[in-house]
Amino acid sequence: MIAKTDADTASFETQVAVLAALAQDTRLRIVGLVAAAGERGIAAGNIGRTVHCPPSTLSFHLKELSRSGVLEAKPSGRFVIYGLRREVLGRLAEFLAVLGGLPAVRRGAAPPVGRRRRGRARGATGTDQLTMFSE
Repeated sequence: MIAKTDADTASFETQVAVLAALAQDTRLRIVGLVAAAGERGIAAGNIGRTVHCPPSTLSFHLKELSRSGVLEAKPSGRFVIYGLRREVLGRLAEFLAVLGGLPAVRRGAAPPVGRRRRGRARGATGTDQLTMFSE
């Protein structure tokens, strides 16, 4: 049995909160929209109009995403601008990679997504295919 440290437990709890926040289609669309807005972020009203979400429902979703650390809210005059905390999603990606048996991804490096096969495998259609499995 593997002994868990307090840091391990805190990490698991953090990742569970992030996964729970992302495990809803409207919230996932909100995260995609905020990610597409880039560094400048996007106002809550624009998010609501784009995802066709009533204000009370939007408020709930934004609260859950902010509470989990995925989004950051910044007041700007009469508006609240939401930005993506990419480091939170990066830690989630590393966490999932380790669970999946992949080596931890170095920060700033693109994760490997497969490699091109050389030559034609038996039954291949003649086009190169990407694979995630080693040969």
